[in-house]
Amino acid sequence: MFDNIGGKIKTLAKVVCWIGIVASVILGLLSRNVITALLFIGIGSLGSWIGSFMTYGLGQLIENTDILVKQGEEKR
Repeated sequence: MFDNIGGKIKTLAKVVCWIGIVASVILGLLSRNVITALLFIGIGSLGSWIGSFMTYGLGQLIENTDILVKQGEEKR
């Protein structure tokens, strides 16, 4: 369950990002005002994409830390 946790966090970041983008597009399409629709689609999608950077970066940091720990153990 906790094997390859860095990869799982990175996958979670991608999934949440795509869910946010799809939700923003759907909300934009359901909006009655064109300007509001464009704001939902544009800002919502951009916000979801930028928001995923921190989670993805955490997953990458964990993966890199695991690699460094393994390299340190091999030198002993």
